[in-house]
Amino acid sequence: MIKDNNMRKIFVKEALGKKNYISYRTDLMLYKIILSIIIFLIIYLMTVDFILAILISIQVFVIFSLINKLNISHKNKEGEEKLVSRIKKEYFQKKLNEINVADFEMLVGYLLEKEGWKNFIKKGRHMYLAENCGIIYCIKIFKLFEEIEVEKLDVRSMVTYMCQNNIRMGCLVITGGLSENAQELLDKFQNKLEINIVDLDGLLELMEKNKILPEDKYFYNKICEGKSSVENKAVVKNNIFDNKKTFVYVLAAIFFYASSIILPDNSISKYLYYYFIILTAISVIYSRWFKKYENDTKVK
Repeated sequence: MIKDNNMRKIFVKEALGKKNYISYRTDLMLYKIILSIIIFLIIYLMTVDFILAILISIQVFVIFSLINKLNISHKNKEGEEKLVSRIKKEYFQKKLNEINVADFEMLVGYLLEKEGWKNFIKKGRHMYLAENCGIIYCIKIFKLFEEIEVEKLDVRSMVTYMCQNNIRMGCLVITGGLSENAQELLDKFQNKLEINIVDLDGLLELMEKNKILPEDKYFYNKICEGKSSVENKAVVKNNIFDNKKTFVYVLAAIFFYASSIILPDNSISKYLYYYFIILTAISVIYSRWFKKYENDTKVK
């Protein structure tokens, strides 16, 4: 694992998906502060002991700081795994696009041989017979461009051949997806034929298993150099001022307003009430501005 603040930020953002990193960290800090203040007021109302309330609220603050640190560490690890996996997949996809169909079929044959398959015999266009654990398999291989799916007609030729030659086991190797009609055809024959699908992820797993891909260090260097699309596009809306946080600000303002009524001599509650009222106003104004900005952007 790379121990670097910038890399950690990238990994956490990968785990968060579309949510903004700064917004995520701000949320953790905001909720921690609000909770600590609420605990302070509750303890103070119950005991009227300012020192005790301060000590307990500090303890709560520290505990949740540790919990947040653990959450960030978990997100860091999760994001690292997801990002490295995505970079590997992009690299593999790019390499597949650079080779022709014949070379791709040779690669598939090599990977299957490493898994114990043998006695490969070509039986048609992109179709082979092979033996695995004493069982004859029908193998159909499709090298597709991105966004192209295997159609029903392609699958039907494989199913027909297997039925005519009394072959029950099959392996469909594809680099794209299956069309809805093709999937329906496979489902129709699932009681008669057992056809395993090896997609791009399955091929990538075999490549990693047989150590054909570069070492992980290569992909980490790719991330460090910024040669891959590591960072998600930041969404302006996802910051300290959004609709969800506005609701939190309103609840906090109500709570501290009630506290100032119950304890009129406690000026802290009054100031906190003003603070969250201001945050609520700013958040509402910002949300309206963002909506107008988003609509103007769509028009352009």
